[in-house]
Amino acid sequence: MEKKKILEVRDLKKYFPLGKGKLTDDKPCVKAVDGITFDLYEGETLGLVGESGCGKSSLGRTILRLHEPTSGEVLFEGENILTKNKKEMRKLREEMQFIFQDPYSSLNPRMNVFNILSEPLIAHGIYKRGPELDAYIKELMEKCGLPSYYCYRYPHQFSGGQRQRIGIARSLALNPRFIICDEPVSALDVSIQSQIINLMKDMQKEHNISYIFISHDLSVVKHISDRVGVMYLGSMVEIADKDEIYSNPQHPYTKALMSAIPIPDPTRKTQMQVIKGEIPSNVNTPSGCKFHPRCPYAKDVCKTTVPEIKEVKPGHKVQCHFAGEF
Repeated sequence: MEKKKILEVRDLKKYFPLGKGKLTDDKPCVKAVDGITFDLYEGETLGLVGESGCGKSSLGRTILRLHEPTSGEVLFEGENILTKNKKEMRKLREEMQFIFQDPYSSLNPRMNVFNILSEPLIAHGIYKRGPELDAYIKELMEKCGLPSYYCYRYPHQFSGGQRQRIGIARSLALNPRFIICDEPVSALDVSIQSQIINLMKDMQKEHNISYIFISHDLSVVKHISDRVGVMYLGSMVEIADKDEIYSNPQHPYTKALMSAIPIPDPTRKTQMQVIKGEIPSNVNTPSGCKFHPRCPYAKDVCKTTVPEIKEVKPGHKVQCHFAGEF
């Protein structure tokens, strides 16, 4: 049976103007998200990887309109959410949630956990204050691995892993269909990371949630993801099933990323491919292929012509003139 698409992103762009004033054609700008297209299916996890500054977090925030897009389309269950007004978006936010990278700064230090978790439920009119709300909050905390009596404590009284569980509980409170996870385990130690990842996978199975999982940790992404997208300077340069992209990367940038994954094997024969040079400015991006100044395989056409996205195998798409030739 064919999977149902829950999210369709079409040529999405987000440019930030430099200096004061609105974005204009002649004004320099930061091209944080530069024409990205992909689909997300029900119950699926799409991992997003790439160097710092490549636009992963900006993409996630733009999809949910925490940043207003410059252009493009975001279709949630077939409807373009970029055409919705504030009232319509408020209703949609029950279905779409965000787990922030820093579990401390994203929690209000003046509110206890009960008020943090109950606030969206009351704001959306799902519960009123009373015993039903109390019971739901305590059940939600137990699901996320926190004792229910912790609900009257404040964020500073929790460890990093516990705060992240609170952040996950808050994102699950409205029973969403889709959650963007912005490096939810990057600040945690390895043992806590595995607990949080397992919790997210359990919640996904129970509620059929779709995730976009943003991370620098390629090992974590491989563990949790069904498909992986690789970003470079605001563009999606490769996307495929996780097994395919880890075993058979086609873009030179993806090859270098995958070769850098630590493998505890002293007999390992493959050498790490070092990417030379600095990341170009995303204000004055290189002409043609954005990766060509650092690419060991670049030719003249790479410097002048933007490569089209090729489907080298079913579901495996690459933005490279010479994909599959090296």
